[in-house]
Amino acid sequence: MYDFYKACGYNYLEFCEAGFRSRPDHLPDYYKEMSSAIHLAHERGFRVGIVLLAGMEQWKGPGKTGYSGAFSPLDKAKLEERFANLRQAVSALRNADAFIFLPGDPGGDPKGRSTLENCLAFCRSVEQIAKQQAPEAKFMVNLWAVSEWEGFSSPFSLRFWQQEVKLSRAVAAAPDLLGPGCGVSFPLHNYYRSLALSCYAKAGIEPELYPTPKDVQVLRTRGVKPLLGWPYFLVDEADDGFLRPNNVASGGQSSAETRYIRALVDCGRRIGLDGLVGNAIFFQAESLNIYAFAQMCRYADLTPEQLLDQYAGFIGDEKTKVALGQVLRYIENHSNWQNSLPASYQLNSLDVSEVISASAALELLAQVKPCVSPAIPLLEPPALYLGRLKKRLEAIAAGNIGGVAPIRTSTSVNENIHAPGQRLEAFPA
Repeated sequence: MYDFYKACGYNYLEFCEAGFRSRPDHLPDYYKEMSSAIHLAHERGFRVGIVLLAGMEQWKGPGKTGYSGAFSPLDKAKLEERFANLRQAVSALRNADAFIFLPGDPGGDPKGRSTLENCLAFCRSVEQIAKQQAPEAKFMVNLWAVSEWEGFSSPFSLRFWQQEVKLSRAVAAAPDLLGPGCGVSFPLHNYYRSLALSCYAKAGIEPELYPTPKDVQVLRTRGVKPLLGWPYFLVDEADDGFLRPNNVASGGQSSAETRYIRALVDCGRRIGLDGLVGNAIFFQAESLNIYAFAQMCRYADLTPEQLLDQYAGFIGDEKTKVALGQVLRYIENHSNWQNSLPASYQLNSLDVSEVISASAALELLAQVKPCVSPAIPLLEPPALYLGRLKKRLEAIAAGNIGGVAPIRTSTSVNENIHAPGQRLEAFPA
């Protein structure tokens, strides 16, 4: 995996600390394994960040692993227990280069009683833990789902996304938090995420974009660094429970989102960010998007068509790679992500006039011969990836090209946003 990520152009990995899912007597083994992963990443030339989650209650058995759910930060005993566990985690993983704190998802009081001040106090406490246990590491605040700290609204509601901007601005303006020695990650939801944009479109409201170039410049003058974008869903074409069908339910579908990746990277550059972090849960199925994300961060003039043809050359042999490039264009034009977006946010399709149907794409794909010696180390042999593309085209032929699941209004759906304990692998170029 590391060889592939390096070949793509990534220079930084993030892992999600999930010690809360291990029984306390098994934590030493868990942290030993995680520390080894950090060491190996360093040997391969990567910097490593550890993502720390806020409101997770520690599993205590009887099994070796499990999930106890979230807790309210207003419960002082539970809060102190979480701080103690985070202290243990940071100490055990102090060979990491950065610790990134997610105050939300889950975060805040599930009954909606917490306030921004509770959130800021939590953030400052975790920052002190990080500085004490790993003084050489960078500390960062990730504003993902910070909206949960006031009212705990549903992400299937417009209020959630409006609240995220409001509270993100408040966190950024708070004294004694974001400044020299501290970085910040922005989720960029109102710039790209289909669930957020659909909520705004349904209400007939234009999303407020955050951060703006001015917001970034203000933080930069205060010495906040790095300033990263953290678009969690696009690379994996997953938007848990919102897309139908989605990658979470299917175990991962091979797709192509190069137009949307190009647009988002260009947006991050215009805003003035230092880098972007992508997600790679379905790393084999979504290897093309993983490659595209890094390459487009590296090369501002790289077009979607050029990228697809590059990747086709890694998978198909010299005689059939052009045909594969056409197949990839067709798959991208029929992506779940494209079909989940409101029409006004959909980008123009790629030109693939010679492939007019899924059956035609399948016939063309059948002519592709796998590359014997790919130019970069891949996550799986080209023949296996071609098999994934065949399944994707069969799904398209069956009409499974994505769409929007009913938007729920429940206020207790945080488990559908981010699977707790999920190992996060994300990389800014």
